[in-house]
Amino acid sequence: MQHNRSADPGITTPPAPFIRADRVERDNSPLNEVLYESRVLDAYTIGVQAYVYGWPAVENWRIRARFLDPAAPQHASLNTFLHEPELADHRYELFVTPNADLLYSEAFFDLRAEPLILHVPDTGTMGYWAAQILDAFTDTAANVSSRSVGSGPGDYALVGPGWNGALPGGVTEVPVPTHTGFVLLRTLPRNATEIDAARKVQEGFTLTPLSRFPDGAPGPYEAPAVPADDPRRAVIAEQDALSTSLSFFTVLNAALTEGGCRPGEDGLMQLFARIGIGPGRVFDTASLDSATREGLTRALADGWKLVQARSATARTRIRDGWVLPEPEAQTGSYGFDYLQRAGVAHRGVYANTEAEYVALPALLDSEGRPLDGSHRYTVRFEAGGLPQVDSYWSVTYYALPGRNLIGHPSGRTTVNSLDTELTTGPDGSLEIHIQADAPDEGRRSHWLPCAPGPFQLILRAYRPADPRLHNGQWAPPSIVRH
Repeated sequence: MQHNRSADPGITTPPAPFIRADRVERDNSPLNEVLYESRVLDAYTIGVQAYVYGWPAVENWRIRARFLDPAAPQHASLNTFLHEPELADHRYELFVTPNADLLYSEAFFDLRAEPLILHVPDTGTMGYWAAQILDAFTDTAANVSSRSVGSGPGDYALVGPGWNGALPGGVTEVPVPTHTGFVLLRTLPRNATEIDAARKVQEGFTLTPLSRFPDGAPGPYEAPAVPADDPRRAVIAEQDALSTSLSFFTVLNAALTEGGCRPGEDGLMQLFARIGIGPGRVFDTASLDSATREGLTRALADGWKLVQARSATARTRIRDGWVLPEPEAQTGSYGFDYLQRAGVAHRGVYANTEAEYVALPALLDSEGRPLDGSHRYTVRFEAGGLPQVDSYWSVTYYALPGRNLIGHPSGRTTVNSLDTELTTGPDGSLEIHIQADAPDEGRRSHWLPCAPGPFQLILRAYRPADPRLHNGQWAPPSIVRH
């Protein structure tokens, strides 16, 4: 016999409709002092967690605000690609540590109304391309790339949470866990003579709303410009200033309201509600009680220190001056490791997963000294010691503290394996020379120009074929100062 069972309301405890957060102002009573300090600490501890959790979303929002400004050097409307016609150089401003070998295409998207169709053209013999799909928190949701889908044409629907409509035949669904995000497309010209051909392939990548995708064929589309008074553009422009202002939490609420939180984070949102953070909430700094304001102000200062510290130690294994991958410290996709996500976003926002490439920064020379362009250096790869890849590898120079490419009369900022003039010595070794002045003519392709002041190198291995590259068991040779 089947019995209908129901909970006894006298036994079970109903869920709390909300979690109370006290408002406390200062007065002279001893009891108030206890309540005040308690609320300060409550707001502080929750505020630090919310800060670390939300820093990548706020940074993404800040970058997007610049991108949506028609006066910005790099600009496009929402749901529209900006196809960069030239390789990145010292004028590239959208994000730090750009790659100098690839043509970039960027697009910020909003899927609240409907899915967006990414059309991939026939990429032919292009050595490498990847459309990295990132969510609102800079987590990689997917890579539509030469590795994952091959070289043929195809259509891929970026689908936000909650959408349950039908897609046209032949369109592959790509779920995105938030309503908003970013597409970073990388297309690779094999050398300077192939840039025009690479541009033609690059321009064949398009984004089209589902409703504008008739008969399975992408049509031309450009979204309207976002007005100057739109909240998506009214954001503090400088990273340091936004990261140390209570406006940080205002932007975080806007990002959560627009993009939503990811599955499994409902409990976290209940906790953050105690300080006024969450989707659909308005964070009004003027209405904060004194104790909450004091706690959150402290949280901003310490949260910012925490993000920067994690940025410097997001991968804690250092060998011969190179920072190596840790299997427990992922890049590009972070799960619930919010501190790792924030640290990587600060160090190199929009970092991709290691299936597409491995990036190894270099900070120190062979004697453990910080790298400085006032000196000369050599990196010597012994025979058989180059990174094993299915696509290509590169070593790129970035000036610190901005982590930007330098403007040098030679136009050189990188050495890569695609350069046909890159040669090995009689013993099979390969040397890279980091110095201000040009080396002998025969070594010009091995030259990384530098400028006085601190710098870092990044070795990137695209489509790494050696498993040791993924787990930190392989390291580049030490950087020797002369």
